[in-house]
Amino acid sequence: MSATAIKASAPPSELQIRVENRKRELIAEIVEHKKNSSRAGAAEAIDRAKGRLSELAYIVKEGVDNPSAKLKLDDWMAR
Repeated sequence: MSATAIKASAPPSELQIRVENRKRELIAEIVEHKKNSSRAGAAEAIDRAKGRLSELAYIVKEGVDNPSAKLKLDDWMAR
C-alpha cells in the first residue's frame, strides 16, 4: 500500500472537522443571504463569506499537513 493511500485513509483531525463544519456554515449563510438579497446588507454579507471561503481555499491549497498550514487554519477559525 502506498504512503498516499495510508494518509488518505487516516481519520480527519479535530481541526479538519471544525474547518469543514465552518465551511458548510459559510456556504449556508451565502445561500440564505442570496434568498434574501433584497435585505439591506445582504450583498456585503455574501462578499464577506465568499472572502472567508477564498482564504480557506488558499490555505488548503498550500496543504493542510504542514505545521504552518495548521496554524493558519487555527487563525482562520478564530476569526
